[in-house]
Amino acid sequence: MKRHAFTLIELLVVIAIIAILAAILFPVFAQAREQARSTACLSNMKQIGLGVKMYAQDYDEEYPDGGYGSPRNWEVNLFVNPYPTYGGVQCLDAGGGYAGRIVPGIPGASIPFTGCRYGLEFYRILMHIQINPYIKNNQIWFCPSDKRRRPDERNIAHGAVSYQWFPNWVYNTWCPGSSAGYPGPFPCLGPNLLDDPPSERVDRGAERMLFTDHGVFGWHGVDSIPPNTEFNHPRGYNVTYFDGHAKIVPFGKKRITIPASPWPPPPQP
Repeated sequence: MKRHAFTLIELLVVIAIIAILAAILFPVFAQAREQARSTACLSNMKQIGLGVKMYAQDYDEEYPDGGYGSPRNWEVNLFVNPYPTYGGVQCLDAGGGYAGRIVPGIPGASIPFTGCRYGLEFYRILMHIQINPYIKNNQIWFCPSDKRRRPDERNIAHGAVSYQWFPNWVYNTWCPGSSAGYPGPFPCLGPNLLDDPPSERVDRGAERMLFTDHGVFGWHGVDSIPPNTEFNHPRGYNVTYFDGHAKIVPFGKKRITIPASPWPPPPQP
C-alpha cells in the first residue's frame, strides 16, 4: 500500500494551531501557578501568626520584641542591612542587647549580632530565637513568589526574609483626627512604644495588621503613585492580623486598612 506523508502546508497548519493553543493556555497556567504560590504564602503567614500567639501565651500576653526590649510598635523595613557579611553596614536603632552575641545552634551562628535592631537583625532574632522554637521551620519565612529573597543558606543566616512586621505606620500617628499632618479617616495608633504596643491586649485585633507580604507600602504595588512592580502577588498582599488569622488585602485598599499605608497623600482641595 502506498503511504502518503504530510505536506508542508499541513505541518504548518498543525504548528500554527499548537502555537495558538499555547498562547491561550500558558497565561492560564501562569495564573494557576501564581494562585498556588499565593495560597502557600498565605499558609506561611498563618503559621507565623500562630507562632506569635504561642509565644504570647508563654510571655504574659506580650509579643516578641526582635531585640528592642519591648514589643516594637512600628514597621521594620525588610531591606535595612547591618551585616558586613551580607554586603551592608547600615545601622539603625543601635544599642540592642544582642550586640556582639554569638548564639550557638542557630543558622549563621558564627555571625555576631550587631545590636542594630532595625532591619535584618530584627527578623533574624524573631526567626531564629523568639518565634521559630514554636514553628521550627525556616522555610515559612519566605514567600514562594518573592523574586528578591529565596530560602537559601545566606538569607536564612542573616534574617533576610519575605514578611514584614507592620503594626503601625506614619499615616496613623498624628493624633487626633489626622495622619502624617493630613486630615483623613485613618485610625490613630500613636507614634510611641507606649501607645497601643503589640500584644494580646490590643483593640480591634481582627482588623489590625501584624505581618504583611511585600506590597503593603504606599509606594509599592500597582496602586502606588506612580504604579510599580514592587510586590509579590498581582492581586494584593497577604496579611497576618493580631488575632492570628491571615488573608489577602487587594490593592486599592491601603487607605482603609489598620494601619493605613497610602503614599503620597491625596490632593487637597
